[in-house]
Amino acid sequence: MISEEWRSELLSKVNIADIVGEHVSLVNKGGRLWACCPFHNEKTPSFTLNTDRQFYHCFGCGKGGNVINFVMEIEKLNYVEACQYLADKAGMPMPQKESHTQYQDFRAQREKVLQMNRIAAHFFYDSLKGEAGIGARDYIEKRGISQAVIKTFGLGFAPDGWDGLLSLLKENGYTQKDAIEAGLAKANAGKVYDTFRNRVMMPIINNFSEVIGFGGRVMDKSEPKYLNSPETPAFNKRKNLYNLNLVRKIKNLQYVVLVEGYMDAIALNMYGVKNVVATLGTALTAEQARLIKRYVPNVVVSYDGDEAGQKATLRALDILAAAELEVRVIFIPGGMDPDDYLKKYKKDGFIKLISSALPALDYKMSRLKENLGILEGYGMERYAKECADLLKKVESPIVREKYVRKIAQDTGFSETAIYEEIGVKKNIKGNDWNNSSKNTAKEGQPKSEQYVLLRLLGNPACMESIAGNITEEDFEDPVHRKIFSVILKKIKKGFTPTDAEILSELADNVESGRATQLLSMEEELTGGGKNADDYLADCLKDMKIRKLTKTRENLLKEYGAEKNDDKRKDLLNSISRLSKEIHEKKERLN
Repeated sequence: MISEEWRSELLSKVNIADIVGEHVSLVNKGGRLWACCPFHNEKTPSFTLNTDRQFYHCFGCGKGGNVINFVMEIEKLNYVEACQYLADKAGMPMPQKESHTQYQDFRAQREKVLQMNRIAAHFFYDSLKGEAGIGARDYIEKRGISQAVIKTFGLGFAPDGWDGLLSLLKENGYTQKDAIEAGLAKANAGKVYDTFRNRVMMPIINNFSEVIGFGGRVMDKSEPKYLNSPETPAFNKRKNLYNLNLVRKIKNLQYVVLVEGYMDAIALNMYGVKNVVATLGTALTAEQARLIKRYVPNVVVSYDGDEAGQKATLRALDILAAAELEVRVIFIPGGMDPDDYLKKYKKDGFIKLISSALPALDYKMSRLKENLGILEGYGMERYAKECADLLKKVESPIVREKYVRKIAQDTGFSETAIYEEIGVKKNIKGNDWNNSSKNTAKEGQPKSEQYVLLRLLGNPACMESIAGNITEEDFEDPVHRKIFSVILKKIKKGFTPTDAEILSELADNVESGRATQLLSMEEELTGGGKNADDYLADCLKDMKIRKLTKTRENLLKEYGAEKNDDKRKDLLNSISRLSKEIHEKKERLN
């Protein structure tokens, strides 16, 4: 639904320096804005902004793009979400708002729920500090939660009344129906009353600092222990994670600790383990796993140590693996939950658990070993078969071999038998991994390609003068080829794109980073004394020579392998023609 025209208008209304300046301190040096890169650790600034052409580039990590790329990277948003983020700042309606009445209604309802949630969050927070919150404050203190932690998480208390929040919402112009739709009230037998009563309250906050829902915990043994907001236009518990709003701000985040409950996440944070997220009263979902994948490649699962927690761990492992996350599992001894373990062993003890966390396969195999009693003969056989079933899903021959060896050592069965059980024939020559790496990146790409693209990126209008002399196939580098293709497509549509618009088409970080690198190299790529147009013509000829040379090399290979005399003669004639053409083009360059 996002058209090029709408995106162009958005890019014209948003200044990249304003957005980037919210995350880093920018310093003007030599006519450019510089900062330490927000995407990697560095002491000397290598991150630069070009405000005239509205792009950024880091000479350290190579990342670059326009303001949409920056928001996607820094806020971990997808393309549409990043556009929404910027549109809100620019006061621009999204295309959907203008064309879909249903979407307009949904957005209006969502905003109403968010407004009521803000009122509720302040109400709960103030109630905790007031006279009604004495019992809740005692409970929180007994759990070792400090005032700083209360403030960080916005903890509160829902008084043990029937309509405290309802009355406040009514004073602010909201009806009982509004409160019910927001999940803040319930209706039963003709009566409407507050959803949350006599509970410690934890607001659930999304990446945009919006209170989208609540979790409430009892302070005694009553059930349910936790009560969560129902589904609303603002809250979907399958698609959100507790504490992600704080975790996403951690620089150079490498992994997150995944726990089951709010209090576990709060306890870990309180003891100094900040990179922790929790599910929202349900088992882990595929949507939550994909959400984690936006931020980190690795997850450490730390569920309760009891049987229910371990079963939940096994379910979570497959979901996380499906999202292509690397997973390790903490085993908390004695059936303790993370909160209890922290109270006894503090942060150092928990860090030791993280450092000794088991890879997902090791954890699954250890659970099989416990459940099957492998010391008995039949248990040993069943253990080997079930471990082999696990290995059927493993694609890496190296990883497979590692675990086959482990199973053989544990059970006494031969590696050959285990491989046969898996259904894989062991490759004795070790060729399983031959040719597995298809690295298309090339070192030392020709300067001529860089200069041609630089001229096009700096002035796409010059495409008209060179369109008859160059094609996509003339570029050796596939990334250069893609950049050229984007510029050509825009020109054919009849308009000259800005740098920011071109960068919007380069969704891949590698492509946009290479493009902004080129844009930042303008002073380095010179014509060695020639004027710009003459040097551009030389670069175009050089690209043609490279292409012709490569074609000749391929023909020489064919000639060497060909046995038919007539075909060899034809190939030789073609090689001669190419050699002559290459020589003539080189003569013109000198």
